Amino acid sequence: MKPGRPARNDAVELSAYLRAMRRGLVAVVACAMVGAIIGVAWTIRTPKVYSSTSAVLVADAPLYLARKGEEGAKWFTIDTEAARLISAPVLAATQKATGEEDIRSHLHISAVPTTKVLKATYSSTSRAAAEKGAATMTETYLQLRRDEFEARRDHRVEVIGQQIATLNARLDETEIKGRPTPAKKAEQNASRRAIATQIAARQAESRAVRVTSAYPGAVLRVGGTTTATRANPMVPPVAGLVLGGLAGLLIALIRSSRLGGASDVSRLVPGSSVVTLPRHRFGRPGVRTWDPITTGVLGIGAGTVMVAPPDRPPTDLERSAADQLSAALRFHGREARVVDHSVLPTDTIPQDGHSRAGTVLVTSGGVTTEPGSVLAAMTGNVVLIVTPQTRQRVLAEAVHRIGEVGATIQGVVLLTRFGPLVPAVLRRST
Repeated sequence: MKPGRPARNDAVELSAYLRAMRRGLVAVVACAMVGAIIGVAWTIRTPKVYSSTSAVLVADAPLYLARKGEEGAKWFTIDTEAARLISAPVLAATQKATGEEDIRSHLHISAVPTTKVLKATYSSTSRAAAEKGAATMTETYLQLRRDEFEARRDHRVEVIGQQIATLNARLDETEIKGRPTPAKKAEQNASRRAIATQIAARQAESRAVRVTSAYPGAVLRVGGTTTATRANPMVPPVAGLVLGGLAGLLIALIRSSRLGGASDVSRLVPGSSVVTLPRHRFGRPGVRTWDPITTGVLGIGAGTVMVAPPDRPPTDLERSAADQLSAALRFHGREARVVDHSVLPTDTIPQDGHSRAGTVLVTSGGVTTEPGSVLAAMTGNVVLIVTPQTRQRVLAEAVHRIGEVGATIQGVVLLTRFGPLVPAVLRRST
């Protein structure tokens, strides 16, 4: 902040952010560790995944399937064959063999570089399903390829038969019309020999195609070995770590707006004594525990002391604190009594100096409310009751309001969570 510039009422010091980060570090680390442990436990409970791999050697397409004028028609594209390996008939046969749905999510297809070998990997939580899936895929793929080659071979034989039938028809059309002459006979014989040669070639080709094997390839390895792994074993721990850290940040954000301990109280209420008491131990602490506050109360001479939480009606804990303060004042020789303002009208507050010197009031509402601030102005002295869950903003507003009405804070009582449960014994007098 620049010199001479007044501080804003809603300004937040840098140290407040540092305290919030320091206080939230434990929560973030603890929640992150809990999330990671839950993630590890989840991973351990996740079933193992078995993988089985089958390798198949893809054979070249037979030469008789080459079309006229095409070069290298016997070669194939490995990508095309990989697509055939995951075609609908193969997936249907695999699903029937394994009994599992969404077969594509179980598959992984790869090719060995510079070879004609395709590898099909099938993963499943069942060892038997993994082996059946890999074996069924390659067997069905080869059968489909064989059926296609045989169908194309039969079609080729049928096409050759049609060509032979056409040549026979042309052979019948070579008859001499009109008077046969030597020239016509020589032309007829030449045409018949040419057609007969073509028919013989087609018949030889047909016989060769019929006896040619439609070899689709061979399975090099079926299953073989299976490996048991867990799918993405690091995902649950990392996800748990991240989610736990985010939960810790949320908790730290919530806690940063609340009181953490006596140091935060002393920072927000400077110059006041802080007494820390376990919530459930009222009736047990000695009167000397209240000396930091009673010393200030005894020094005010005549005057009423108001005991109140900053922003809520008092409970038995606050009333028990008033009883403890009253007992501590009596221990130091000062007359004291407790007046429960929740059942006592404001105009019945003792006004004479003798009674005011020993009166401890329990307000019906916090000092930030209108009745509480009016009562604080009438008594002139206030002891605040706070807990670690009290919001820092509320305590700051209470301190500001007490200063506005001209009252003095004699001390702050911080009620912690720990201690044995002891019912509060109220010693009120009205």
